[in-house]
Formats: sequence, structure tokens, C-alpha cells
Amino acid sequence: MRRLSWSLGIVAMLLLSLSIPQAEGQPLAQEGAWIEKGKEAVRAKMKDPESAQFRNVFFHRGIDHMPMTCGEVSGKTRFGGDGGFQHFVSGGNPLLTYLESEVTDFSTVWGKMCQ
Repeated sequence: MRRLSWSLGIVAMLLLSLSIPQAEGQPLAQEGAWIEKGKEAVRAKMKDPESAQFRNVFFHRGIDHMPMTCGEVSGKTRFGGDGGFQHFVSGGNPLLTYLESEVTDFSTVWGKMCQ
């Protein structure tokens, strides 16, 4: 079931990336905006969004040039403890955002979307 939902997420990311206008000469501004959109999507998936701390965040065009936000996030658990940093991949909205703790074979996702 997870593999199916991950595959559907990939298809949705492809469709979303095709709908984003690509203006030449504006890549840095678009990348910065995309990074912020990705961080907001990650926060939306967390138990305590205000506690989110990000590091090593970057913009990358994954498979088929899909715009992605990649990095690490840490936040409080539902018990109030520090969850520690984990990798994330975001296609710009919570439905297209994957936290390392949620995906069994996250290294494959990271490899396809962030390297």
C-alpha cells in the first residue's frame, strides 16, 4: 500500500511540476519561493508545526525536472520531546511531502528526488 501511495505521489508531483510556469531569468527567486512552499508543506505534516527547525535545505529538480525542496527537519513529538533531525522531500504541498520516518525505503525517494 505504501508503494502504491508513493507511486501516486510521484505521478501527482509530475503533474504539478508541469503546471508551474517556467520563466527564464528568474530561477533564483522561483527556487527561494519553492523552498518556502516546501517548508510550509513539511510543517503541515508535523505534530507541532511551530517547533520545526530546518537545516541543509535546498532546491533540486528531481526526476523529469520536478521542482523539489529537500533537507532535514526536527520538531517536537506528540509527547513534547525532541524528535531529532530527519530528511524530507517536498513537492510543495502536504500530499506531496514525505518525511523519512513515514517511508520504508526513503533512501530511494531521496535518490530520485534530491540527488
